[in-house]
Amino acid sequence: MKTAKKSIYNIVFGLLGQLITIAIGVLLPRLFLLSYGSEVNGFLSSINQIFSYLTLLEMGVGSATIQALYGPIGKEDKVSISGIMSATNIFYQRTARFYMIGVVVLAILYPVTVQSEMPKLLQMAIILIVGCCGVISYCFQAKYKLLLRAEGKQYVLSNISTIVHVLTSVVKLVLIACGFSVIWLQIAQLLLVIGQVFFYVIYIKRHYAWLNIKAEPNNQAISQKESVLLHEISWMLFNHADVLLLTMLLQDLKVVSVYVLYNTFVEMIATTIQNVNNGFTYRLGQLFNSQRKRHDQIFDCYESYYMAFSFSLYTVTYIFLIPFMKLYTAGIEDANYLLGLLPVLFVVYKALVSARSSCGSLINYAGHFKQTRWHALVETIINLVASVACIILFQNLWGVGIYGALIGTILALLFRANAMVLYANKTILGRSVWYTYKKWIINAILMLVLCYLFPLFSIPVDNYIVLIISAAVCCILVLMIFFAINTITNLKSCRVAKEYIAKSFSKMGRRGVERNEF
Repeated sequence: MKTAKKSIYNIVFGLLGQLITIAIGVLLPRLFLLSYGSEVNGFLSSINQIFSYLTLLEMGVGSATIQALYGPIGKEDKVSISGIMSATNIFYQRTARFYMIGVVVLAILYPVTVQSEMPKLLQMAIILIVGCCGVISYCFQAKYKLLLRAEGKQYVLSNISTIVHVLTSVVKLVLIACGFSVIWLQIAQLLLVIGQVFFYVIYIKRHYAWLNIKAEPNNQAISQKESVLLHEISWMLFNHADVLLLTMLLQDLKVVSVYVLYNTFVEMIATTIQNVNNGFTYRLGQLFNSQRKRHDQIFDCYESYYMAFSFSLYTVTYIFLIPFMKLYTAGIEDANYLLGLLPVLFVVYKALVSARSSCGSLINYAGHFKQTRWHALVETIINLVASVACIILFQNLWGVGIYGALIGTILALLFRANAMVLYANKTILGRSVWYTYKKWIINAILMLVLCYLFPLFSIPVDNYIVLIISAAVCCILVLMIFFAINTITNLKSCRVAKEYIAKSFSKMGRRGVERNEF
């Protein structure tokens, strides 16, 4: 019952939090652009991307810790859990010190390296304030987030994140409306990050009073962190290299602002999909180490419907992205936000990430980090070389280096996605790769057909109300079509899903809903 309850909570609270995030995310960036301009928006975006690279100082300990915790959590071995958490805490404390050094170096070098109309002292101050958020996270809360994820309590993270995000956004909206400088927005965010620490400390003390963070550290349990590092470097490049390369190669923060605005909205959809994914993967990780046959049955079902859900949402995203951007950027004339191929490239990029996600999750909770390091290394090389070459080529020939950044990333992604599918199916599951490729082909064809057909019947979108209603109706229809087709083409997964849901709700009915949950 706990498993079913956690999965439901993870999905419900994750989606609820994401809806709130999307609502705020639609309003705040536009007000920010109108108040401070694309130059400041591009500066903050590039800074945040660089800080994302500093998280590599974590050396992969996060993923290694989660994978190491699955076994002890399944066995309720509190002593082992404390040992793993102690080792993780020691590493994070050391990481925080190096992170702070990186923040100071960045604050000195960035203002004299990147051309900007912003005052250099203002740039330095903002970098230091934003950097302090990362230091606080490593020192006080990062380790607890890992434990909650491994426990399957993603809904707790979602709840705390949503509360803090809403408070942060409300404060920022008030400061913008009152005409405060951009630096005060960053100070407000720092204060609320400090407040977030107290949420985690209180929750952990209440529900994990037995946890001994000063126990004898079990460093062996997280020894795979070095192997995880290459995987995380590759993932960082996918998420953040484009912004950094556009900043350095084009020296135009307005182009960066265009990229980031598109990425912000498409990433909201990606996060929604990931929240659903997180609702199940923790349990798959536990089953893999205890009930392997059951895991393999559920994995195929999970992969089928997760892929259907992902492709359906990205289909709707493609159909409505340009109409939305026309409304959203109306009146913003310091940069061209209506580039026709950006929706295509962003949707292809994110859809490929989702298509490989199930196999990537399997590799992670199976602990095959070392065996697949070369995948990450080759992907990193392709990403850097292809992105740099394509940015320069597209900028020189057509003046759209932003297209080149995405094309380079997609080329690297094609290699890594196929490598994951081959390894996960053949090496771990011992089955034909056709199980996954069949789903790729079916969903990709369906996506292409619907992306072509739906715009033919769309009504003119000239306000947000019409846009929201149209998108909601389209989303319902597209979800129904994708799930129906995937069920028809994989009846075995349908039977497994019905059995799993029936058993879960049956147990919930017998035992009732537990109390004392967040």
